[in-house]
Amino acid sequence: MNIQAGQARPAERTRAWAESLDAFATAGVASAEAATTDALRSGIACALCGRFADWVIVDLTLGALATRSVASRGPQSELAAALEQMPARDCPPIISAMRRQTPVIKPFVTSPAELGVLPGGRAVAAALRAGSYAVGPVVSGGFAIGAITVIREVARPRVSFLELAVLAYVGELTEGALKRMGTR
Repeated sequence: MNIQAGQARPAERTRAWAESLDAFATAGVASAEAATTDALRSGIACALCGRFADWVIVDLTLGALATRSVASRGPQSELAAALEQMPARDCPPIISAMRRQTPVIKPFVTSPAELGVLPGGRAVAAALRAGSYAVGPVVSGGFAIGAITVIREVARPRVSFLELAVLAYVGELTEGALKRMGTR
């Protein structure tokens, strides 16, 4: 069967919408079930990881305590552990999204160091084989208290404004869960 180029686009959009809705629904369950901030961070990271994103980084700063959870599609425990030890301040797009309280989308990674550098000197984007990413701030009471970053590998479809919409809603779910827990 030969599919015309114009017919392939709607199929791609349908796939992207289905993956986004699935990720959003799973993140909703994770935020509703979380009883602690640790469970919330890791639950959101795991909910968005898979078909929606190859890597997910969830940063939260509550009071003076900055914490991070990382999830990956594959068995990358050593790399995930290294990323969890990196402070958010070492990743320019995360800092930008939080300072401006505005999402960041990068459909093409142009520099291996744009996502920061791991403690051993290896560029994060190169280590993750990042092709594109999006960062959504988590805002509460007019202040950015964290960010959710989704990263897709080079061979996967690029992130788009659809992913930013999902990140905005997941950020609101995260804020709601934190309020329910009494941490905001």
